[in-house]
Amino acid sequence: MLWLILTLISALCWSSADALSKWISDDIGDFTNVWIRFVYSMPFFLLLWIGIEIPSLDANFWWALAALVPLEVLTWTLYLRAIRLSPLSLTIPFLGLTPVFLLVVPWIFIGEQVSLIGGIGVVVIALGIYLLNVTKTDEGFLAPLKAIGSEKGSILMIIVAALFSLSSTFGKIAITHSSPLFFAGIYYPFVGLLLAPYALSRKKVRTEAFSHPWRAILIGISFAGMAIAHFYAINIAKVAYMIAVKRTSLVFSSILGFLFFKEGNIRERLLGGVIIIMGVFLIAMG
Repeated sequence: MLWLILTLISALCWSSADALSKWISDDIGDFTNVWIRFVYSMPFFLLLWIGIEIPSLDANFWWALAALVPLEVLTWTLYLRAIRLSPLSLTIPFLGLTPVFLLVVPWIFIGEQVSLIGGIGVVVIALGIYLLNVTKTDEGFLAPLKAIGSEKGSILMIIVAALFSLSSTFGKIAITHSSPLFFAGIYYPFVGLLLAPYALSRKKVRTEAFSHPWRAILIGISFAGMAIAHFYAINIAKVAYMIAVKRTSLVFSSILGFLFFKEGNIRERLLGGVIIIMGVFLIAMG
């Protein structure tokens, strides 16, 4: 059950980083918000290098890393833009769609299969998404679904869910062909350093990145905790199982959105979130 504990820790850290990023998003741009995650988490990842054993790295590791870096930057940019534009409780639940995409993506790339019971899980997830806007049913049966299209953040998060299914799969390939500790210690600092020349060449980004140090440090701690726990868990569990449990973050995010940003309709969004998680677990069980 170690993977389950690690995944829940990862989910809680994820939600904390999201709330902090939304808090700071009014004062900084989307790119700066992304770079803050990588730069301020870097010291915690580098600590992993104490006593680390460098594994033998083959071609599979390098092509997975090459695919991951641009995908990671694009995904996090869209992700943070989504939570800036729309309430946490209305955007984060759409990450529940990631396991739907994971029914197909890992099968294509690494041969992991999920049974047909996953189809029931997909239906349950669709029901949960419908319930996120259930109060709009007085405008018509399809109104809750139409409401999704009116939220730019929701549309972006659906795209992010698909991108995360790819990055999770490539991440497992890279970990399998290296080690969790090595990959956690190298990957995010590597991305942060790749972005550094562009970030430091922009006066606006430089100013924003260091204008709120305490909030940025907390984001770095949360992001590092999320990633380190994620890499350990995904190495000892099937991708679909681990990502399924990690999506409990959407409930944590809904609660944080209500507590810190006074987001409304919390009951329907919590209900929708819980049902989405039920669908995710059905997929994982399958």
